[in-house]
Amino acid sequence: MMKEMYFDNILIADITEKTARFHKFEKGFNVITSQDNHVGKSSLLKSLYYAMGAEVEFDNVWNKSTKIYVVEFYVDKIKYRVARWQKAFAFFSGTELMLTTKSVSRDLAKEFEKIFSFAVYMANKKTNKIELAPPAFTFMPYYIDQDRGWSGLYESFSNIDQYKKPDRIKSLYYHLGIYTRSTVELMAKKDALKDKIEQLKVEEEKIRITIDSLCEETQNLVPADSIEELERNLVIPKERIALLVSRIGETRNKIQSLETALYQHEHQLEVIQEYRKIKDGVNIGEDQGHIRICPKCGYSFDEEIYSIVRSNYNIQNEDYMYKQIEQIISSIASELEQYKENYVSLMEKLKQQEQAYDEKQDSYEVYLRQRGLQDSVKHFTEQLGENVYEQEGHGKEIKEIDKELRKLPNKKEIEENYIENVRLNIMKLDAWNSAYEGNIKLLKPIKAQGTLENKIILAQMIGLFQTMQYFKTNTILFPLVVDSPRAKEASHTSSKDILKLIFEMDNLPQVILATMDYSDFESEMKRRAKVTALSEKRKLLNENTYSEYQSVIEELQELLSSF
Repeated sequence: MMKEMYFDNILIADITEKTARFHKFEKGFNVITSQDNHVGKSSLLKSLYYAMGAEVEFDNVWNKSTKIYVVEFYVDKIKYRVARWQKAFAFFSGTELMLTTKSVSRDLAKEFEKIFSFAVYMANKKTNKIELAPPAFTFMPYYIDQDRGWSGLYESFSNIDQYKKPDRIKSLYYHLGIYTRSTVELMAKKDALKDKIEQLKVEEEKIRITIDSLCEETQNLVPADSIEELERNLVIPKERIALLVSRIGETRNKIQSLETALYQHEHQLEVIQEYRKIKDGVNIGEDQGHIRICPKCGYSFDEEIYSIVRSNYNIQNEDYMYKQIEQIISSIASELEQYKENYVSLMEKLKQQEQAYDEKQDSYEVYLRQRGLQDSVKHFTEQLGENVYEQEGHGKEIKEIDKELRKLPNKKEIEENYIENVRLNIMKLDAWNSAYEGNIKLLKPIKAQGTLENKIILAQMIGLFQTMQYFKTNTILFPLVVDSPRAKEASHTSSKDILKLIFEMDNLPQVILATMDYSDFESEMKRRAKVTALSEKRKLLNENTYSEYQSVIEELQELLSSF
């Protein structure tokens, strides 16, 4: 037999205004009704699961922070009590205090898991770690809020954004018995293994590229197994470079010597030319005497300088001496050109030898590089083997997880049954549209517009309970709390159809419903309900009830304010 939980009563006390409300419920159907709005129907219903640790949004005139909420409920004939004031909770089994806490997820949810034998576990979207979800997900399919619940299926509770939206609706799998804590941990492990395999594949590709590059580079190195062998391979280039450097030095010295001699002869030739001009009376000034200025370099010379030039060549005739110097200059210039060409050639050969030697580098560096690359290739090859082995191991783990997950209830069969139930419910509510065909899905609720939206949401929610009943799901059942929509009050006929569909359910332990003018429909409902009519506007709480329960209220206030 499935476990079930139902509310016995609720006490709401405003510790500032000194007012309170005590309401008793019955197992089965309970209706809170009125002829007018603003009498407290919604506040009463919101308070039920709020007291149990779920977060709901009250209207602006309801100050939830000044109120203590106390609910008593049964699970398998054992009575429990939860008291809440702001973020503080006290949990009782019978009259025994079991827990005081300000942590819903860490403490209160764990106590609920024990007594309900049920809990929802999900991956936190920030840490990606599987954690016990707050009570809102335990009660999520069992509450339709007046403000939030009719605009989106399973969106009645607030402060649940710590989980991704697709994961939030997957909590339905817990209620259907498909997921348990162990199965979710298995699926999380499977996802983590898949991610790890993808990371390993990326690393594998990088390792393979590295190995290929290293192998290609080792092929370009001088093959050697020792430093001595490398020295033998490099000795010839070393000797060639040394010989070339020596020859280049000699050639450079010869070039410098020839250039000096060439300059001297050219200069002396210019001196003879200038002296001949002087002798011929060119540019002679009356005040210059025997001093003359070279027109090119500005050098001053006279007869003494010419005598020096003439003595160098041991010739008296200027014309003959001029021709001899020209021949000497021509000979030196020719020889200089040959040495320059030879120098250029030697430099090119040196460059080639140095390039060849530089590619091999120093013998020790070449040896170490070769050995290092070989060691690196060996190291990365070992890494590659470990990587592939790890991938294979993760693949085997995934296969084992899949084997375990196949033992779960068949999702496809559950989905098919759910689709058919929802389809029939929509037709009963006279809200069927051909656009819904093929679009009904458990994890992707369909939507409609206007008053039809109420019917579509209810059809899907009840379809879930019908599917749970069909498969005899071995999970606890909770009270269904339904608050009629504030801004989308249906027509009289639509309201009757909605109520009739709710009252057809016979598998839930308790239904608590708030609606307008229930007396107009009561005679057409299949099942008897405990009906409570509220009439005074904004008078849900009163002073008399506070006085009646004052000792309990003050005792709980002291307890809840003590930590």
